[in-house]
Amino acid sequence: MTAAVRDRAIALPFGRERVIAIGLAAVAMTVMLWPHLGYVPLWDGRVYANCVMDAAFSGMSVESLRCAGHPSQGWALVLTLPQLVDPGNIVLLNATNLVLGVVALVAIRVVLARAFPDPSHARHLDLMAAAAALHPVVLSTLLQPNVDFGVYVFFFVALAGLLTPTRAGTVTAVAGGALLAFSKETGVAAYGLAMAAALAIEHLRSGIALRDRLGAVARRAAILSVPLVLFVAHVLQWNTSHGQGAIWKHGWQRSSADGFSFFDLNDPVFRGYAAGLVVLGFMWMAWLPVAADAAVGVARMARRVPARAVEGSDRIVLGALTLLTFALTYLLTSFRTWGNLRYFAVLYPLFLLVSYAALVRLDVPARVRRIVAWVMILAFVLAGYRSVDPLSRAVYGTFDTGVHRMYRMTSITGEFEGPGRDQLVYNLEFAGYHHVQNALFALLSPNDSTVIGTPRHVRWNIWSQLDARTFARSMRRGRVLAPTYADEVDIAARRSREAWFLDFSNRGEKDRALGTLLPLYRVTDSLVVSAGGQRVTARHLVRRQASVLP
Repeated sequence: MTAAVRDRAIALPFGRERVIAIGLAAVAMTVMLWPHLGYVPLWDGRVYANCVMDAAFSGMSVESLRCAGHPSQGWALVLTLPQLVDPGNIVLLNATNLVLGVVALVAIRVVLARAFPDPSHARHLDLMAAAAALHPVVLSTLLQPNVDFGVYVFFFVALAGLLTPTRAGTVTAVAGGALLAFSKETGVAAYGLAMAAALAIEHLRSGIALRDRLGAVARRAAILSVPLVLFVAHVLQWNTSHGQGAIWKHGWQRSSADGFSFFDLNDPVFRGYAAGLVVLGFMWMAWLPVAADAAVGVARMARRVPARAVEGSDRIVLGALTLLTFALTYLLTSFRTWGNLRYFAVLYPLFLLVSYAALVRLDVPARVRRIVAWVMILAFVLAGYRSVDPLSRAVYGTFDTGVHRMYRMTSITGEFEGPGRDQLVYNLEFAGYHHVQNALFALLSPNDSTVIGTPRHVRWNIWSQLDARTFARSMRRGRVLAPTYADEVDIAARRSREAWFLDFSNRGEKDRALGTLLPLYRVTDSLVVSAGGQRVTARHLVRRQASVLP
């Protein structure tokens, strides 16, 4: 670290007003998530929650903390440690994620202050940080246990440290970077890009030619590279000692690199990614200033007019973070898997930084900027509860939950027979699939021999064990019961005497699962239950008696 960097004053944005603003945003997060603290994960979230619970019940190790084929030991360790106090406590798991969300909020606020250190921006940055923390994709990613939330949290912790060139900042950067690298493979790339941006900022600020300070740059890079070195060492050790590679890949791929499509921008998955990043849940509001700013910039370039200043910003930091944002966006969207927006939770706060910079560059008055920030906060909060954005409805289409309408998230990619499973984790409405089961099971009072079925394409990881007293979904391993969960194929094959067949709202429109059972079963009763914005119809099937020959 050069003397120029070491001597530069670093103002922490934690005066009383900042603490109050961050506290209010944290309270807003808590209020929105409070009804869902008992949410027992579905779909992919169940895989990751099971990994954490298994480690808590059976012991933490490098192997047990590796979740869903990812080198996720850092993320899993943070979530598992509280579970050692009370294994299987889902409220504790969700509360831990909420605390991590508040940590990310603080780190985001630090990053915004580094880009706009002038005090005149402070209140506006408070609002932008709140908007980032309350974004519907961010909140839903928080509630659904997954390693991408670890990438979101630890990226901003590491970035805040990287942009704070003090000893405390360096320690924060290295610790956050290690947890980031050991959350998911994308965390390694994100940290590498952030580290490069930080080194570039420090070099440009020094004012010394690179050839005259190569040694200082190399020493600084060596310190900051510790998380990357640890990750590479782990991968080499794991690949040597285990039968499978440490890096996750599709089952049909020879290597992880096969998942990248750097230049195919017409791929349906990429178009789905783009819609989720630019449009979904009023996100287009944040991009309007960017589009206007870009248009003005192009026009000025054509007229050879000098570039505009961004008043009150740290020009070097803002430029580096802007480049980092678009480089990280390109990298993350180039790896094509499924249309799960949790992959991009880390990007939304960066987009809001770019949006705010565009407003300042456009010379929008401070009062108007404040109004814009409040409008975005209110829009994001509304989008967290309901799928009412008209542009998102036009882009995705909708389906009926029986209570509201949600976006048909697979309409662009066609990757699922119905409107989505994990793709529906774009706001808090997806938790209704948990709440409606609790309401139904409270009426049914099932036992271990009760057969409960649903169509095969819907069934994956939608069930859980139930509390033996309340029949609520649970992740406990004691005083629970597990009904006989099945699908239409299982019910027919085992010739069950009776079963309850559930019709969830995310089944495919052409689904005929129930129809395949009606020649063998008759519907003797049905229950319609609504909770959490979802409605489920449960039909009681009783096996038809064989004909009695004369």
